[in-house]
Amino acid sequence: MVNKTGFGVIFSNFGFMLLWVGQLTSQLADRIFVYVLMIIIYQQTRSNLGVSLPLLAFGIPSVIVGPWAGVLVDRLDRKGILIVTAVLRGLLTLLIIPFLAAPLQLIFLISLLLYTMAQFFAPAETSSIPELVDKPNLIIANALFMMTWMASSVVGFGLGAPIVNLFAEKNTLIASAGLYFISAAAILMIPIKARPVAAKSHVWKDLVVGFEFIRRNGVVRFSLIQLFTAASAIATLSLLAISYAGDVLKIGERNFGYLIIAVGVGMLIGMFTLERIRHYLKMGTIVTLSFLFSGGLIVWLAMARNLHLAFVLITLLGVGNIYITSTIQTILQHKIPRQIRGRVFGVQNMLVNSAFTLPVVLFGWIADLSGITFSMAVLGWVLLAVGVVGILIPKVRRV
Repeated sequence: MVNKTGFGVIFSNFGFMLLWVGQLTSQLADRIFVYVLMIIIYQQTRSNLGVSLPLLAFGIPSVIVGPWAGVLVDRLDRKGILIVTAVLRGLLTLLIIPFLAAPLQLIFLISLLLYTMAQFFAPAETSSIPELVDKPNLIIANALFMMTWMASSVVGFGLGAPIVNLFAEKNTLIASAGLYFISAAAILMIPIKARPVAAKSHVWKDLVVGFEFIRRNGVVRFSLIQLFTAASAIATLSLLAISYAGDVLKIGERNFGYLIIAVGVGMLIGMFTLERIRHYLKMGTIVTLSFLFSGGLIVWLAMARNLHLAFVLITLLGVGNIYITSTIQTILQHKIPRQIRGRVFGVQNMLVNSAFTLPVVLFGWIADLSGITFSMAVLGWVLLAVGVVGILIPKVRRV
C-alpha cells in the first residue's frame, strides 16, 4: 500500500490541524504578551535596557528548565502537558493585569513563571507531531510549523500595536489570555493515542540518558548544532535588519518590516517547493546544500547596495531557512526513539532559545565594532563553514 503524501493529506489530518491551531494561537498569544510587556516596562523605566527584561525572563527558563522539562515530557502524558501549560499561561497573563503599576520585580517574576510553562509546551508539541503524522509527511508538517512560527512572530507583534491602541494594555492582555485558552481547547480535542506510563527512574538519570544519546548519535548531535546555527542566523539578521534598512539600503529604519515580509514570502515559497524536492534529494543533502546556499546569499547581501537585488536575496534566504529548519526537525524526529523524544527536544528548545541571546550579542558587538556589512559577512562565512563540514561527514549526507 502506497502512503499518500502532500499538503492535501496534511490539511485533511484532523488531529494534526488541531495541534497546528494550538501552536498558532499560543504563539500569537506569546508575541502579543511580549509586546505589551515591553510597553509596560518602558513606561515604568524609560530605559532601552529595561526593555530587555522580557528577553531575560524568556532566556533564563530556557537554559535552566528546558532540559528538565524534556524529562517530564517523556514521563507524563504529552497532551495533558500541552493543555495544562496553555491554561496556566492564560491564567498567569490575567494575573499580571492587577499588577500593571506594581514594581517591575513582581511583573518579572510572573513573566518568568509564564515562560517556564513554555519550556514544557515546546518539547511536548514537537514530540507529538510524529504521533499524528506519517513519516512520509513529516517534512511537510514541520515546514508548516516553521512557517507558522515565523508568521506568528511577525503578525503577533504587528497585531500588538493596533490592539493596544484600540483597547489599551489591560484588554490586550485579556485577548492574549483568550488565545492561550483557545490553544488549550484545540489540543483537548486531538484524538492522540494514550502513551504507556514510563517506568519510574531517577530524574537525573533520565536527563543523563538524553544527553548521552545526543553524545553517541553523531547525526543527531550535528543536526542540533546546525539548528543552533540556523536559529542564530535568524536572530542575528532580525537584529541587524533595522540598521541594514537604514544605513545600507537607505529606506529608513521604520521600513525594516518590509525585509521581514520578504523573508516570510521566501519561507512560503520554500514550504511548497520543499514538498517537491524532497523526492529527489536525501534530507542530509538538502540541509547541507541549503547552508551553502544561505551562507553565500548572506555574503552577497553584505556586498549588495541595490534595493531590488537585496529584496531578491532576502526572499531566497527565507527559502533556505525553511529548507534547513524543517528538514533538520524531520531528521531529528526520524532518528530519536519515541521514549526519549521529550528529553532531546527539551535540549533542542534550550539551544534554539539560547541562539536568540549570546550570538545576537556577539554579532551586534561585531557590527558596532567593524560595521554591519562586515558582521553579516562573518555570519555568512559561518553558515558556509557549517555547510562544508556537512559535506565532509558521510553520515550526514546519507540521512
